[in-house]
Formats: sequence, C-alpha cells, structure tokens
Amino acid sequence: MKFVELKASDFSKFERKNKYGNFFQTAQRAELRKRMNYGARLMGVVDKEKTVGVFLVIEHNHEAWVQMGPVMDWSDKKLVKFFATEFKKFAEKNGYWQIEVFPPLLISTREIDGSKIEEFDQQAVFDIFAEAGYKHEGFTVEIENKAQRWVYTKDLTGLKTIYDAEMSFNGSTRKKLRHTRREVDVRRLTKKSELGEWIEALRESNRRNGIPTRPLKYFEDIWDCFGKDAIFVEVRRKDNGELVSSEVDIMHPNEMVAFLAGSIEKNKKFNGSTAIKGWQIEECLKCGQKRLNLFGMDGKFSLDNPLLRFKSGLRGVTEEYIGGFRIVLKPRKVFIGKITNRAKRLIKR
Repeated sequence: MKFVELKASDFSKFERKNKYGNFFQTAQRAELRKRMNYGARLMGVVDKEKTVGVFLVIEHNHEAWVQMGPVMDWSDKKLVKFFATEFKKFAEKNGYWQIEVFPPLLISTREIDGSKIEEFDQQAVFDIFAEAGYKHEGFTVEIENKAQRWVYTKDLTGLKTIYDAEMSFNGSTRKKLRHTRREVDVRRLTKKSELGEWIEALRESNRRNGIPTRPLKYFEDIWDCFGKDAIFVEVRRKDNGELVSSEVDIMHPNEMVAFLAGSIEKNKKFNGSTAIKGWQIEECLKCGQKRLNLFGMDGKFSLDNPLLRFKSGLRGVTEEYIGGFRIVLKPRKVFIGKITNRAKRLIKR
C-alpha cells in the first residue's frame, strides 16, 4: 500500500460512494479551503493499483489535520494501521510540526437525557493509534469545529411525506411548524447576488453570541465551490417581506448537513429556524435523502441547553464521535508558535 495524490474527480468518485463519505472530506471543501489560503491535499491510499481509501489533508501554520476521515473501511485493521503509521511518516516528510486525525467513527448514540441508546466498540482503533504514537485528545463536551465530537441527526428512513415527518416530531415542534407556515415563506436563493442581504441574519445572531461572522466572500466561495450541493435558504415574513432567518445547507449523498444559520431577533417569534427544518426535511424526502445532520452540538445533556432543546424537538438522536488523535512532531516549535500567536492576539486588542 502507498499514499498518492489524487485528482478531484478520482477522489470524489471514491468518497461519494463510501458509507463514511461526508461534507468534511469532499473535493469541494478542498477548493474552499484553498480560497481561504489553507493548504488542501486530496490523498488516496492505493493497494495494488486500487484505491482503498481517501483523505483530505488541511494544512495551516505548519500543522495538518484530517477531519472526519479518512474515508475507508475502518473494519480493516491492517488498513487502519497502515494509515496511522504512514500518515506520521508523511507528516515528517512534509515538515509538519503536528498532526491531528479525527476518524468518522461513532462511540455512542444518545437520548435527550444523555442515556446511551447504543455503544460502539472502537478499542482496536484506540490501540492502533496509540501504538503509532498518537495521543487521544479526550472525550470533550464543548463544541469543537475540528473534532465534531457531537452532532444531532434525524433518520428519515420510512418517512414518505412531510405529514409522516411531522408526526414523528414532539408536540411543541409540530405546533410551531404549523403556526409559522401561516406567517412566513421559505425559499432557496437562486442568485449569488442575494447573499448580501441573506448574511444579515447570521451576522445578527453571531453578534448576540459574541462571535465573529465570516466575511461575505466566504459564503460566495461556498456558492462557487459546492455549486448545486450548497443550499442557501431564507425565511421571510409574509406580511412585510422582512428577513426572519437564514441558513446554508450542504447536500451530500450520505446526508443533508445544516451547516450555518442565523436569525433576526425582532422576528424571533416567527420561528424561522423551525420553518427551515420543516423545509429541509421536505426537500430530503423529495430527493430520497434519508439522513438530516443538524450538525454541531455539545455534550451537555440538559433541557437548559438551548441547542439540544431546539434540535430534540425533531426527535432525532445525538451522535458521539471518537474525537481526535494528535502527534506533536516538533514540540519546541509548537510551543514557540503558541506563544507568538498569543502575543499577536494581544497586540490586536
């Protein structure tokens, strides 16, 4: 077996047909990251001229990481061991200071109260990465963009109509959805030029939460890189046309991902986020998509958790993933780099 760099078409051909394929491991995301001035390499694992795995490597500030990958047969322990050991060699050859790998592997699914529905034994994977010199980054509970330790998903298998889907929601969500339909319209954007107004809901939400919003160009790049797989949705009031909520979703053969969203505070009572969820599920049913990924969650199981309270109204499940494995190859350089970056942030203040 060996690592090779792949063309986008060859990478996608394998990734989009594999059960572990996902939004983070797409050729479109590689192009998006390049536009953001990151390095992005589409790699394959080849065995006797046959591709048996693919992985997108993101590079930045002498670090490299594989997020929700590689896409391969994780039950093949020989293949897993090859990747773990060879990725370290690959990193040393390319001069990375540290590397991280976040396998797309579940360790549990959970109910709203945190009780486990099902557990998955991944001890063999832990052992393989430990033997290769990686350190597991822990069973974190906070939202982490790299690790995607927790996500909330809705299985749409067996649902044929939006009525079927609504009957699977809890009573409160059903009531909100039926009420908001009388007061708002949900539509998919058809022109990139519409993003200038669309982004205002994200900006307002992020200001309330004290976090920055990516520039308009980022969303224009998503539009360009993902093409028809990027779904930009907006909700507007029927009475005066005011913006209520905005969201961008990514359609992948394995799932629809609710990526980034925001809402206008003064129009909060119109439940735009609920309206979008109903619209998303209806779109999934139309095209035969069986899984809706409501994306980032944390591992705090409490009804005081607003993210969990909102998403659990759809009566899905929380998925807990294995987390990250890391190797620091240049400890001194990583340490100095952290100090330098911290100083730069302080100066900017």
